[in-house]
Amino acid sequence: MNARTVLTSVIVALAAIGLVSMMITSPGQLMRQLIFAVVSVAIVILLFRLIMRKRMGSSNEDRAYSKAVKQSKKRHRSKTKYSPVRASSFSTKSKKKQARRKKASHLTVIQGNKGKRGTRASSE
Repeated sequence: MNARTVLTSVIVALAAIGLVSMMITSPGQLMRQLIFAVVSVAIVILLFRLIMRKRMGSSNEDRAYSKAVKQSKKRHRSKTKYSPVRASSFSTKSKKKQARRKKASHLTVIQGNKGKRGTRASSE
């Protein structure tokens, strides 16, 4: 066993002994201490969340983002929704036409100049 494990075991054992002895001698004081500890931790967590919320940005940005997400989801649902009767009436020709109608990506190929390595600033 390493030193950390031994130290941790000793601390846990002492805490257990203290907890049992306090339960036997004065259970009311134990309850007050536990309630005080829980309330203190809750206050610290609430303060931490409040401070972190202020640092992360305004809630207006969050609202705008969530509104944009809702609009986007709504738009995508309206594009994909159609009635089953209408879907079954489509022929295979119209499906092929839909595949051809896809917009081309607007990408541009940039030609590299691998042969002109001597003009680089680092080669001097």
